[in-house]
Amino acid sequence: MTAPPDAAWLPAAARALGGAPVVLDRTPLSGGYVAASVERLDLDVAGRTVPVVLKTASPVEVAAMRAVNVVGADAAVLAAGDGWLLVPFVDGAPPADGEPAPDGVWASLARIHAHWWRKRPRGVPVVDAAYWRSLCDRTLVAVRGAAARTGDPAFGEVADALASWRDDPRMAAALAVLPRTLVHGDAHRGNVLGATLIDWGNARVAPAAVDVLTLSGVPGAVAPAAYTAGFDAPPEFADVERAWADVHVHVHYLGFAADHLGAARVTEMAGIAARGLDALGPALTPHRTRSAPDRP
Repeated sequence: MTAPPDAAWLPAAARALGGAPVVLDRTPLSGGYVAASVERLDLDVAGRTVPVVLKTASPVEVAAMRAVNVVGADAAVLAAGDGWLLVPFVDGAPPADGEPAPDGVWASLARIHAHWWRKRPRGVPVVDAAYWRSLCDRTLVAVRGAAARTGDPAFGEVADALASWRDDPRMAAALAVLPRTLVHGDAHRGNVLGATLIDWGNARVAPAAVDVLTLSGVPGAVAPAAYTAGFDAPPEFADVERAWADVHVHVHYLGFAADHLGAARVTEMAGIAARGLDALGPALTPHRTRSAPDRP
Protein backbone atom coordinates (compact mmCIF):
# COMPACT_ATOMS: atom_id res chain seq x y z
CA MET A 1 0.00 0.00 0.00
CA THR A 2 1.13 3.52 -0.76
CA ALA A 3 0.53 6.59 1.38
CA PRO A 4 -3.07 7.85 1.20
CA PRO A 5 -3.57 11.06 -0.77
CA ASP A 6 -3.93 14.20 1.31
CA ALA A 7 -7.50 14.65 0.10
CA ALA A 8 -8.42 11.38 1.85
CA TRP A 9 -7.35 12.36 5.35
CA LEU A 10 -7.22 16.18 5.56
CA PRO A 11 -10.98 16.69 6.04
CA ALA A 12 -11.08 14.12 8.85
CA ALA A 13 -7.98 15.67 10.41
CA ALA A 14 -9.64 19.09 10.34
CA ARG A 15 -12.63 17.74 12.26
CA ALA A 16 -10.39 16.00 14.80
CA LEU A 17 -7.99 18.89 15.35
CA GLY A 18 -10.50 21.74 15.35
CA GLY A 19 -9.16 23.58 12.33
CA ALA A 20 -7.99 23.12 8.76
CA PRO A 21 -4.44 21.70 8.91
CA VAL A 22 -1.62 22.72 6.60
CA VAL A 23 1.27 20.31 6.11
CA LEU A 24 4.52 22.02 7.14
CA ASP A 25 6.88 19.05 6.89
CA ARG A 26 6.93 15.31 6.14
CA THR A 27 9.43 12.80 7.50
CA PRO A 28 9.31 9.11 6.55
CA LEU A 29 9.53 6.81 9.58
CA SER A 30 11.10 3.39 9.54
CA GLY A 31 10.73 0.32 11.73
CA GLY A 32 8.11 -2.35 12.21
CA TYR A 33 6.63 -4.84 9.80
CA VAL A 34 2.96 -3.93 9.61
CA ALA A 35 2.64 -0.70 7.62
CA ALA A 36 3.89 -0.15 4.07
CA SER A 37 4.08 3.61 4.57
CA VAL A 38 4.54 5.63 7.77
CA GLU A 39 5.19 9.38 7.86
CA ARG A 40 5.56 11.98 10.55
CA LEU A 41 3.69 15.10 9.54
CA ASP A 42 4.09 18.48 11.18
CA LEU A 43 0.78 20.27 10.75
CA ASP A 44 -0.08 23.90 11.25
CA VAL A 45 -3.52 24.12 12.85
CA ALA A 46 -4.65 27.69 13.53
CA GLY A 47 -1.10 28.81 14.23
CA ARG A 48 -0.02 25.88 16.39
CA THR A 49 2.23 23.05 15.25
CA VAL A 50 0.76 19.59 15.73
CA PRO A 51 2.99 16.56 15.06
CA VAL A 52 1.09 13.48 13.88
CA VAL A 53 1.79 10.15 12.20
CA LEU A 54 0.04 9.13 9.00
CA LYS A 55 0.29 5.44 8.17
CA THR A 56 -1.20 2.91 5.83
CA ALA A 57 -3.18 0.35 7.78
CA SER A 58 -5.01 -2.92 7.26
CA PRO A 59 -8.75 -3.14 7.89
CA VAL A 60 -7.95 -5.03 11.11
CA GLU A 61 -5.73 -2.25 12.43
CA VAL A 62 -8.30 0.41 11.55
CA ALA A 63 -11.00 -1.58 13.35
CA ALA A 64 -8.74 -2.15 16.36
CA MET A 65 -7.82 1.51 16.67
CA ARG A 66 -11.47 2.52 16.53
CA ALA A 67 -12.10 0.03 19.33
CA VAL A 68 -9.21 1.49 21.32
CA ASN A 69 -10.69 4.96 20.80
CA VAL A 70 -13.89 3.84 22.51
CA VAL A 71 -11.86 3.22 25.65
CA GLY A 72 -10.04 6.55 25.52
CA ALA A 73 -6.67 4.84 25.93
CA ASP A 74 -3.31 6.48 25.26
CA ALA A 75 -2.98 4.87 21.82
CA ALA A 76 -6.07 6.70 20.55
CA VAL A 77 -6.45 7.51 16.85
CA LEU A 78 -7.18 11.04 15.65
CA ALA A 79 -8.81 9.98 12.39
CA ALA A 80 -9.16 6.82 10.33
CA GLY A 81 -10.29 5.88 6.86
CA ASP A 82 -10.07 3.20 4.21
CA GLY A 83 -6.49 1.93 4.53
CA TRP A 84 -5.06 4.72 6.69
CA LEU A 85 -4.73 6.01 10.25
CA LEU A 86 -3.79 9.40 11.66
CA VAL A 87 -2.43 9.16 15.21
CA PRO A 88 -0.58 11.53 17.56
CA PHE A 89 3.20 11.51 17.18
CA VAL A 90 4.83 10.00 20.26
CA ASP A 91 8.25 11.42 21.01
CA GLY A 92 9.72 8.51 22.90
CA ALA A 93 11.87 5.41 22.68
CA PRO A 94 11.32 1.76 23.63
CA PRO A 95 12.43 0.68 27.10
CA ALA A 96 16.10 -0.17 27.41
CA ASP A 97 17.11 -3.82 27.69
CA GLY A 98 16.18 -5.08 31.14
CA GLU A 99 13.93 -2.11 31.84
CA PRO A 100 10.25 -2.95 32.47
CA ALA A 101 7.49 -1.48 30.38
CA PRO A 102 6.23 1.78 31.90
CA ASP A 103 3.29 1.65 34.29
CA GLY A 104 1.35 3.90 31.91
CA VAL A 105 1.45 1.25 29.18
CA TRP A 106 0.23 -1.41 31.59
CA ALA A 107 -2.56 0.85 32.85
CA SER A 108 -3.70 1.69 29.31
CA LEU A 109 -3.67 -1.98 28.35
CA ALA A 110 -5.73 -2.81 31.44
CA ARG A 111 -8.41 -0.29 30.45
CA ILE A 112 -8.64 -1.82 26.98
CA HIS A 113 -8.79 -5.39 28.27
CA ALA A 114 -11.39 -4.49 30.88
CA HIS A 115 -13.63 -2.60 28.47
CA TRP A 116 -13.65 -5.33 25.81
CA TRP A 117 -13.77 -8.28 28.23
CA ARG A 118 -16.02 -10.96 26.71
CA LYS A 119 -16.90 -8.62 23.83
CA ARG A 120 -15.72 -8.58 20.22
CA PRO A 121 -14.99 -5.33 18.38
CA ARG A 122 -16.35 -5.44 14.86
CA GLY A 123 -13.72 -6.31 12.26
CA VAL A 124 -11.14 -7.84 14.62
CA PRO A 125 -10.42 -11.59 14.12
CA VAL A 126 -10.99 -14.09 16.91
CA VAL A 127 -8.27 -16.47 18.09
CA ASP A 128 -10.01 -19.84 18.05
CA ALA A 129 -9.01 -23.40 17.17
CA ALA A 130 -9.03 -22.63 13.43
CA TYR A 131 -6.82 -19.58 14.00
CA TRP A 132 -4.40 -21.71 16.04
CA ARG A 133 -4.09 -24.23 13.20
CA SER A 134 -3.45 -21.47 10.66
CA LEU A 135 -0.81 -19.95 12.95
CA CYS A 136 0.98 -23.30 13.14
CA ASP A 137 0.78 -23.65 9.36
CA ARG A 138 2.32 -20.20 8.80
CA THR A 139 5.04 -20.85 11.33
CA LEU A 140 5.84 -24.23 9.80
CA VAL A 141 6.59 -22.55 6.48
CA ALA A 142 9.27 -20.39 8.12
CA VAL A 143 10.77 -23.19 10.23
CA ARG A 144 10.90 -25.65 7.34
CA GLY A 145 12.39 -22.91 5.19
CA ALA A 146 15.14 -22.41 7.78
CA ALA A 147 15.77 -26.16 7.80
CA ALA A 148 16.15 -26.22 4.03
CA ARG A 149 18.29 -23.09 4.02
CA THR A 150 20.70 -24.08 6.80
CA GLY A 151 20.58 -27.86 6.94
CA ASP A 152 20.47 -27.64 10.74
CA PRO A 153 18.51 -30.63 12.08
CA ALA A 154 17.27 -28.55 15.03
CA PHE A 155 14.85 -26.76 12.71
CA GLY A 156 13.50 -30.10 11.54
CA GLU A 157 12.88 -31.21 15.11
CA VAL A 158 10.98 -28.02 15.87
CA ALA A 159 8.96 -28.42 12.65
CA ASP A 160 7.96 -31.93 13.72
CA ALA A 161 6.83 -30.59 17.09
CA LEU A 162 4.81 -27.82 15.45
CA ALA A 163 3.10 -30.28 13.16
CA SER A 164 1.99 -32.30 16.19
CA TRP A 165 0.86 -29.21 18.12
CA ARG A 166 -1.31 -28.02 15.24
CA ASP A 167 -4.12 -30.43 16.13
CA ASP A 168 -3.32 -30.92 19.80
CA PRO A 169 -6.68 -31.20 21.60
CA ARG A 170 -5.34 -29.34 24.63
CA MET A 171 -5.06 -26.09 22.66
CA ALA A 172 -8.60 -26.44 21.32
CA ALA A 173 -9.89 -27.30 24.80
CA ALA A 174 -8.23 -24.23 26.29
CA LEU A 175 -9.72 -21.95 23.65
CA ALA A 176 -13.14 -23.48 24.32
CA VAL A 177 -13.10 -22.28 27.93
CA LEU A 178 -10.93 -19.15 28.02
CA PRO A 179 -12.65 -15.73 28.02
CA ARG A 180 -11.38 -13.28 25.42
CA THR A 181 -10.91 -9.55 25.01
CA LEU A 182 -9.33 -7.14 22.54
CA VAL A 183 -5.57 -7.71 22.60
CA HIS A 184 -2.75 -5.89 20.87
CA GLY A 185 -1.32 -9.22 19.75
CA ASP A 186 2.26 -7.98 19.29
CA ALA A 187 2.98 -6.05 22.49
CA HIS A 188 6.75 -6.46 22.48
CA ARG A 189 9.12 -3.77 23.68
CA GLY A 190 9.73 -2.40 20.19
CA ASN A 191 6.08 -1.35 20.05
CA VAL A 192 6.34 0.67 23.26
CA LEU A 193 7.16 4.36 22.82
CA GLY A 194 7.16 6.34 26.04
CA ALA A 195 3.90 5.37 27.74
CA THR A 196 2.15 4.36 24.51
CA LEU A 197 1.67 0.97 22.89
CA ILE A 198 1.77 1.52 19.12
CA ASP A 199 1.10 -0.53 15.96
CA TRP A 200 -2.13 -2.46 16.48
CA GLY A 201 -1.98 -4.29 13.14
CA ASN A 202 -1.85 -7.71 14.84
CA ALA A 203 -4.83 -7.01 17.11
CA ARG A 204 -7.04 -10.00 17.85
CA VAL A 205 -9.86 -11.06 20.15
CA ALA A 206 -8.00 -13.47 22.40
CA PRO A 207 -7.18 -14.29 26.02
CA ALA A 208 -5.59 -11.28 27.70
CA ALA A 209 -2.47 -13.24 28.67
CA VAL A 210 -1.22 -12.86 25.08
CA ASP A 211 -0.40 -9.23 25.84
CA VAL A 212 0.65 -9.79 29.45
CA LEU A 213 3.24 -12.40 28.51
CA THR A 214 4.56 -10.51 25.48
CA LEU A 215 4.82 -7.16 27.23
CA SER A 216 6.53 -8.66 30.26
CA GLY A 217 8.80 -10.90 28.20
CA VAL A 218 8.70 -13.59 30.88
CA PRO A 219 7.14 -17.05 30.33
CA GLY A 220 4.21 -17.64 32.67
CA ALA A 221 4.28 -13.99 33.69
CA VAL A 222 1.90 -12.51 36.24
CA ALA A 223 0.75 -8.96 35.46
CA PRO A 224 2.13 -6.11 37.59
CA ALA A 225 0.06 -3.99 39.93
CA ALA A 226 -0.20 -1.19 37.35
CA TYR A 227 -2.22 -3.61 35.22
CA THR A 228 -4.25 -5.44 37.85
CA ALA A 229 -5.36 -2.13 39.39
CA GLY A 230 -7.33 -1.51 36.19
CA PHE A 231 -8.22 -5.05 35.22
CA ASP A 232 -8.03 -8.03 37.52
CA ALA A 233 -9.51 -10.99 35.64
CA PRO A 234 -11.35 -13.68 37.59
CA PRO A 235 -8.78 -16.24 38.78
CA GLU A 236 -10.76 -19.29 37.68
CA PHE A 237 -8.86 -19.74 34.42
CA ALA A 238 -5.52 -18.19 35.39
CA ASP A 239 -3.47 -21.40 35.24
CA VAL A 240 -5.02 -22.43 31.92
CA GLU A 241 -4.48 -18.99 30.43
CA ARG A 242 -0.83 -18.72 31.46
CA ALA A 243 0.00 -22.18 30.10
CA TRP A 244 -1.94 -21.56 26.88
CA ALA A 245 -0.21 -18.21 26.38
CA ASP A 246 3.25 -19.75 26.80
CA VAL A 247 2.43 -22.02 23.87
CA HIS A 248 0.63 -19.50 21.69
CA VAL A 249 3.02 -16.57 22.06
CA HIS A 250 6.18 -18.59 21.48
CA VAL A 251 4.72 -20.25 18.40
CA HIS A 252 3.61 -16.80 17.19
CA TYR A 253 7.21 -15.57 17.25
CA LEU A 254 8.90 -18.79 16.09
CA GLY A 255 8.64 -17.77 12.44
CA PHE A 256 10.50 -14.52 13.08
CA ALA A 257 13.07 -16.39 15.15
CA ALA A 258 13.58 -18.96 12.37
CA ASP A 259 14.22 -16.18 9.87
CA HIS A 260 16.43 -13.99 12.04
CA LEU A 261 17.61 -15.50 15.34
CA GLY A 262 19.05 -18.91 14.55
CA ALA A 263 18.53 -22.51 15.60
CA ALA A 264 19.52 -22.11 19.25
CA ARG A 265 16.88 -19.45 19.90
CA VAL A 266 14.25 -21.38 17.94
CA THR A 267 14.97 -24.49 20.01
CA GLU A 268 14.76 -22.49 23.24
CA MET A 269 11.41 -20.96 22.29
CA ALA A 270 10.01 -24.31 21.19
CA GLY A 271 11.08 -25.75 24.54
CA ILE A 272 9.12 -23.07 26.41
CA ALA A 273 6.08 -23.80 24.25
CA ALA A 274 6.42 -27.53 24.90
CA ARG A 275 6.55 -26.98 28.66
CA GLY A 276 3.48 -24.76 28.42
CA LEU A 277 1.65 -27.51 26.57
CA ASP A 278 2.66 -30.03 29.24
CA ALA A 279 1.29 -27.71 31.92
CA LEU A 280 -1.92 -27.11 30.00
CA GLY A 281 -3.30 -30.62 30.45
CA PRO A 282 -3.32 -30.60 34.28
CA ALA A 283 -4.53 -26.99 34.32
CA LEU A 284 -7.51 -27.94 32.15
CA THR A 285 -8.58 -30.91 34.28
CA PRO A 286 -10.93 -28.99 36.64
CA HIS A 287 -12.70 -27.40 33.64
CA ARG A 288 -13.25 -30.38 31.38
CA THR A 289 -16.79 -31.07 32.60
CA ARG A 290 -17.86 -27.44 32.67
CA SER A 291 -19.59 -25.57 29.90
CA ALA A 292 -17.67 -22.94 27.97
CA PRO A 293 -17.97 -19.30 29.13
CA ASP A 294 -19.86 -16.70 27.14
CA ARG A 295 -18.19 -15.92 23.84
CA PRO A 296 -15.94 -14.45 22.80
